[in-house]
Amino acid sequence: MNQMGKLKKSIRKAQRRVQKRSTIEIEDVRNPLRKRINGVILWLAATGVLTVIGGFIFDFFTGDVQVEYVRSSGRGYEFKLVNNSSTDQILEEFRISPDFGQKLLFKINKSVYGEFTEGGVTLPGGNSTYMPAFEFKEMNGYVLHAKSQVNFRVPPLVARDYMVPEAIVVFADYSTKSKNKYMAKIESTLTVLNIRDSKKRKKYLVVENYWTPLDNGNEINAIKNACRDDDMLAKSTICKE
Repeated sequence: MNQMGKLKKSIRKAQRRVQKRSTIEIEDVRNPLRKRINGVILWLAATGVLTVIGGFIFDFFTGDVQVEYVRSSGRGYEFKLVNNSSTDQILEEFRISPDFGQKLLFKINKSVYGEFTEGGVTLPGGNSTYMPAFEFKEMNGYVLHAKSQVNFRVPPLVARDYMVPEAIVVFADYSTKSKNKYMAKIESTLTVLNIRDSKKRKKYLVVENYWTPLDNGNEINAIKNACRDDDMLAKSTICKE
């Protein structure tokens, strides 16, 4: 029995030595690999490449293109297009449009000759006109480089040079995509997953050519605001309605 016990003890010791040797060999194989990986990471951090890569990934998922109203420019308006992302972006579409669910209110800011008729007053050029800003498409297809910006002019909100907006709600709609086709595919996938919005909308209340940005969920009645601000206008038919 003693010999049998000694034999079993010897076998267990041999097994432990084999296991220990295997563990040491595995660690010897892993240690150089770890050292190489750590060395590469340290080199990337020291040269600044790691920061650039990290910033690119962060910007790709968080950076985007923004359209900002700057100021009125003559009868038109100056806007700014800002690319905060790390990729060149194509402005697929930019459009200024009125809130078609609301009435528009303009005022005459120059002396003009009208014609009185039985139906009221006929303005020079007629009582119907159009919105040049709504027809503006010149920025469609514009390529905006990464981390850059550009200013551009939008035409007036009314085609008559003797009229300015008194109270009107307008939208600035725009959509972008990456110029790089591979990045564009990634962006398209993120859009499908509702992680990224390729189409954006900004809402403004325009009063006497002053543009106030609004939240898209904020329902503002432009005519009601104008009637509130002007007691003479408040007595008019449009306000009484």
